[in-house]
Amino acid sequence: MANGVGRMFRRCPGIRSLIEPQIIIRRCPFCGEELEFFEHETQLECPKCGRMVHREPTNTCLSWCDHADKCIADLENRGVISRARAEELRKLIEKK
Repeated sequence: MANGVGRMFRRCPGIRSLIEPQIIIRRCPFCGEELEFFEHETQLECPKCGRMVHREPTNTCLSWCDHADKCIADLENRGVISRARAEELRKLIEKK
């Protein structure tokens, strides 16, 4: 990395928001029901409509990192995130 950022961190600081959950309140994108994600949850079944809802990642690495797609593929290949989650994250980086 030309700017030296890679030497400052042992691993990407943005990855934490993709694989380590935070407490987040989110509305179901399908029906609008409010959902609470606790620290160990990355996805929940909406109690109102039954659809699977993923917690939102922070905009940190997905919005600025040129390697976000490779990172997502690595997490998926190692089984850290599901295929569905990987696809959802890929859609987010396509919007940038």
